[in-house]
Amino acid sequence: MGQKRKNIVFFVRMAAFLVIFGLLFAPLKELVCRKSLTGTWDMTNKVGGFYNEPEDEFEILFLGSSHAYAAFSPLRLWEDTGIKSYVFATQRQPLWATYAYLLEALKTQSPKLVVVDCRGALEPAESFYEEGVSYSFMDDIPFSLNKVRLAWVSGQTMEERAELLCNFIKYHGRWADLEDADWEFDRGALHDPYKGYVFLPDKAEEYPCPETGGITARAPLDGKNEYWLRRIIEHCQKRQLPLLLVKTPSNLSAEEKALVNTVAAIAGEYDVPFADFNGHYAEIGLDASMFFDEHHMDARGAAKFTDYFAAALERDGTSLGFSRAEGDRLWADSAAEYGEKLASLS
Repeated sequence: MGQKRKNIVFFVRMAAFLVIFGLLFAPLKELVCRKSLTGTWDMTNKVGGFYNEPEDEFEILFLGSSHAYAAFSPLRLWEDTGIKSYVFATQRQPLWATYAYLLEALKTQSPKLVVVDCRGALEPAESFYEEGVSYSFMDDIPFSLNKVRLAWVSGQTMEERAELLCNFIKYHGRWADLEDADWEFDRGALHDPYKGYVFLPDKAEEYPCPETGGITARAPLDGKNEYWLRRIIEHCQKRQLPLLLVKTPSNLSAEEKALVNTVAAIAGEYDVPFADFNGHYAEIGLDASMFFDEHHMDARGAAKFTDYFAAALERDGTSLGFSRAEGDRLWADSAAEYGEKLASLS
């Protein structure tokens, strides 16, 4: 049997199994699955809550890894510009998952700009084949053909792919650890007032900010990473969606900068704008004290970066025709709470 036929057989069998499994075990799956509902990284609220947002609510979609969700603050951006946005991202997300998240988001949203952080291009593809990474981007998206395809490219064996699709297989042993939050869980009630952003506190420790602006060398991307980067670009162009590729401030190493230069070159092939903000700390107002760890800005740094990004939007994004929603009461209330929390760090 040829490989193509094997793939078709797998998808057909898996689809049939999942229909039966879903009808019988969906309530149990929701009960025992891992949930992150409280604390800084309440990712079940952030990813699952996206599906409870109104259709066509967001004019900007931020996609990528933790380098996206720790950098872009939609509430701050809304205060600055009146533009509504969401950060639909997960930790250490590979580019094939970012592509799937793009497809997921476009089921309900019609953004005027898609912003993708390219952190997923800076590691070998093999480094993303970890349970913690894969389940973080798989668990909270609903079953669909898109999810089946994501499981296929994320798992290395049939067993891994099946477990990613049917996480009941993975989590069925949690019975002894179930808490009230598991029994009371209602996916339809999930909501994140921060719109996918992760508010990272400040720390006393300072992290070095390497100077990589003078590095012009390029390094080849992992083949799988390059393939999915191009798929993201080509899908946006097929849908006539304006795309901006970025590298958010993350204290790039020299090796990472060479890979970022290659991403920039690929973007140039498609006439897609690219911005590496690591060479603009002084303009942004960032310093070494504004990082939660070596590669992620704290909330103070994210606020400054979002302000800088907002100013660039106001200057260069007028052709995108953003509408303004300054009077939204729910956003205003969330922004006020966010502002108080941010002020407490100063």
